[in-house]
Amino acid sequence: MHYGKGSVRLAKIACAALLAISLPFFSALPASATGSQQSECVIGSSITCPAMTPQEIYNLYGTTTDGLYWIYDNGSATQVYLKMNQTGTSNGSWVLMMKGIQSSPNFYYSSSNFTSNTSTLNSTIANDFTSDAKYSVYNDLPITHVLAVFSNPQAGSLPNGGDIASNGFGGWTWKEDISSQSMYTRLQTNSDIYLTTSPTSGGIRSTLWQNSSNSVFSNQSGYGIYGFNRSSACSGKLHRWGIIWNNESDTSSCDTQVGIGLSGNSAGDISTWNGINTAYNQSVSNGYNGGLGNFAFQLWGKMAEPAVATPQSLVVNISTVGSLGLTWSAPAATTANEYVIQYKPTATGSWATANTFRITSPGASPSATISGLGGGVSYDVRVWARTTSDSSASAISSSGTTKSTTVTGLSLPGNATTASFRTPVVLTASIQAAGKVTFYEQGHPIPGCKGIAVSGSTASCSWKPSVHNTSYVQAIFTPAAGSGLTGSSSTKLLIGIATRSGNR
Repeated sequence: MHYGKGSVRLAKIACAALLAISLPFFSALPASATGSQQSECVIGSSITCPAMTPQEIYNLYGTTTDGLYWIYDNGSATQVYLKMNQTGTSNGSWVLMMKGIQSSPNFYYSSSNFTSNTSTLNSTIANDFTSDAKYSVYNDLPITHVLAVFSNPQAGSLPNGGDIASNGFGGWTWKEDISSQSMYTRLQTNSDIYLTTSPTSGGIRSTLWQNSSNSVFSNQSGYGIYGFNRSSACSGKLHRWGIIWNNESDTSSCDTQVGIGLSGNSAGDISTWNGINTAYNQSVSNGYNGGLGNFAFQLWGKMAEPAVATPQSLVVNISTVGSLGLTWSAPAATTANEYVIQYKPTATGSWATANTFRITSPGASPSATISGLGGGVSYDVRVWARTTSDSSASAISSSGTTKSTTVTGLSLPGNATTASFRTPVVLTASIQAAGKVTFYEQGHPIPGCKGIAVSGSTASCSWKPSVHNTSYVQAIFTPAAGSGLTGSSSTKLLIGIATRSGNR
């Protein structure tokens, strides 16, 4: 058989098209779901999608990257710096609240930065020891753990140690567990944790001031006071968070102190007498009477761990191609005001890049539909509950495989397996998704059978067999644009071709 140049070109195009269509189709997952939902977003990534707590971000995505995030503070989305790294940080999720440079003039005991719960200082958010700042979260974010970090003293150096040994904060650390309250309230309210006449002999825990057997700070052995907001002066010494020492066993003539918000210093190891026990590798002639002088500091707070109960009875329904229907029930003894839904292909092991959206105003029988998914793909789904101030400690999980977009059938009327040469016969393809079908004979598009729209789960066209003896036909499905579905092809249907009876 001889083909002209045009026929050869057409054959090449048809073969290339068939080869391309035979390959898998891939598309990104959509940002769509039905119900009272917000747009898909990464929780904690923007002002329109804040997290309830830093721990919620970790629970959702396993995030361990330090940086800028958005969380709710007093009902408003607030940008904060979070220490999310879990290594050397007592499991991360710390919020930076205040920081001061060495010899800062802004954080003396009587400063309004401590006495006011509405003031802020410096809107630039950065994790450093080279700028002063007081962020709004200091004033009213409820926290249950507080952390102080000391660095860059005027004399000597400070190791990465203290209450968090070999820490990831870059300095000496103090850490305390507190009842839920703001940092402002904690440092504005007196709490003497240690009042002891044996401060260097076990009366004050060693991780506050001692590195192995070495004294990190100057100290005295007669009396020690450690805690928050010491407002009763011992020789004029006050602190917002610190230790006051004396060589006698009373509070009449204290000679050295260390901490934050001191009487005449923002933060430091300040000795007013050269008869103290000096800091490690320091002498009383170092210009600071054996102490370390002023140093830089940071204050961090950690919110309580999420405690909302887990949603119940998650059911994944598979009803249409490329979608999953979800139903679940509220957590026990909890009124959830919204839910966070996550989904990902099962083949993707990590939830780090999972699609996420929120269902608001869920009602008594919450539900959602995730649409635009790939056909014949297994997805993992999990649901978290939220109240106005907290989130679930764990999610309820399930999985489901979407219906396939495979062309499920290609047939002649009555499922016949024969046709007559050049005699019209109807080809019908069955497909459960919106899109178009192109019919092929012997690998070539059939004239008049290209891009036939699927209607009522079928697409049909009229075919005149163009070869004798036997031929094969095939249907190629192309999903609707933007559907996120995967294209497919039918199996080849072999047809016996009989010689047409009668005259032309």
